[in-house]
Amino acid sequence: MLKKKNTLAYRDAFWAGRLGIRKKILIYLTVLVGFIMTVIWVCQIALLYQFYQNYRANQVKNAASAIVQNIDHDDLESLAQRLCEENEICLMLLDSEGEEILSVDTVPFCVLHHMGEKQLSRVIESAPEDGTARMETLSNAPFRTIRYDKEDFEGPVPEAPAQDGRTMLSVQKVTFEDGTSGTLLINVQINPTGMVLVMLRRQFMVILLVILIVTVIVGHFLSKSVSEPIIETNTAAKALSESKYERPPHSGGYKEIAELNDTLVQAAEDLGKVENLQRELVANISHDLRTPLTMIQGYAETMRDIPDERTPENMQVIIDEANRLSSLVNEVLEFSRLRSQSVELNVSEFDLSETIRAIAGRVDAMTGKDGYSVKCEVPESVIVKGDPKRVEQVIYNLIGNALTYTGEDKTVTIREEDDGTFAKVSIHDTGKGIAPEELPYIWDRYYRTKESHKRAVIGSGLGLNICRGILEKHQVPYGVDSKIGEGTTFWFEMEKA
Repeated sequence: MLKKKNTLAYRDAFWAGRLGIRKKILIYLTVLVGFIMTVIWVCQIALLYQFYQNYRANQVKNAASAIVQNIDHDDLESLAQRLCEENEICLMLLDSEGEEILSVDTVPFCVLHHMGEKQLSRVIESAPEDGTARMETLSNAPFRTIRYDKEDFEGPVPEAPAQDGRTMLSVQKVTFEDGTSGTLLINVQINPTGMVLVMLRRQFMVILLVILIVTVIVGHFLSKSVSEPIIETNTAAKALSESKYERPPHSGGYKEIAELNDTLVQAAEDLGKVENLQRELVANISHDLRTPLTMIQGYAETMRDIPDERTPENMQVIIDEANRLSSLVNEVLEFSRLRSQSVELNVSEFDLSETIRAIAGRVDAMTGKDGYSVKCEVPESVIVKGDPKRVEQVIYNLIGNALTYTGEDKTVTIREEDDGTFAKVSIHDTGKGIAPEELPYIWDRYYRTKESHKRAVIGSGLGLNICRGILEKHQVPYGVDSKIGEGTTFWFEMEKA
């Protein structure tokens, strides 16, 4: 008892440090939302400038490609003007002497249109000779002409342009139709995201707050809907030790929980059935033990107190009852070994017909004095494969069961049929028969029919359970056929050698 209390205390302490399913679901949802919001923050805010820079670089490359492919078109100026307006870029096309052929200025503080001659010459000289574009990023602060202090003005005055603005400059050699070369320069601003970033950060905080509130609400109801049937199932399952289980009210909310409850209901029914059958087994075995013990004790006391009663007949009664008692104990042990799968088969070829005749002869001689008769209808010889001792035990137990429940004629018939592949053995009695609803359970351990307990003519009454274990070990077909008022036939088949 002390050990059990310590075990329960340890178990309670173990589970006390664990979170319930509601808290876990809420934590998992919070972590998931936190991860999603972190990804959004990194992609939409932290890396926004990098994404925007790459996007603007692609715009410049596409515009340059369009100009180069149409460098000698008569209406190149219109195309250049449209490209610059659409992509918010500035463009300048120079000839080999550095003279301006085409110029489009659509962006304030354009670096191209505010450079000095020396700076522009250095940029032109840096163009690769192979016709590829060279791109560089530089500050446009030296080219900003608007400077003022916001504090010097009144009212909603905008901030002066930032002094650390960035711009991207692309320079590329081009070749005209007449073979002369030129230079294409394109400038794009890459820092107009300040206001966008401020707006996105404020919007992100609002979205984050809304999502957290929704997560808590949804998590609460979701965890409740998931955990409630599980908690109810757990509470109801605690009664399984008493073979009781009542289906919880919310057990059908989820397919898996509904299946779990169906399993627990079936388990409770099976536990109750096993418990009842165990009680019945104890009662039956107690009855079978008490009878020989009572007779042994009674005859022994009589022979002790009355010298004239010390006869061979009385001694034989004591010996017979002791043998019956030994047989009962041996069959209980055999039943236990079969259930623990500790029995090994010694398979060999043997004559099944001869075995049946030998057993029938012994049983008939043993029970004939009490009016019982065992009829044997078997072929001359049928050789099968199996464990001869175990098969003999099956036949002996089935005959004993048939003798116990046979009718008033006290007759049992054993038949053997040979179909060329299998030999079918059937043992028929003329008793009351077994009800159809009981037939599926007749082989179950501990099971007895609803008929009142009868003392076995031979054996212990555990024969059917032992037969089932041996036949399943052999992996052969077996069964029972019965009709009320016409008797019962137990059968099994053995593979021929």
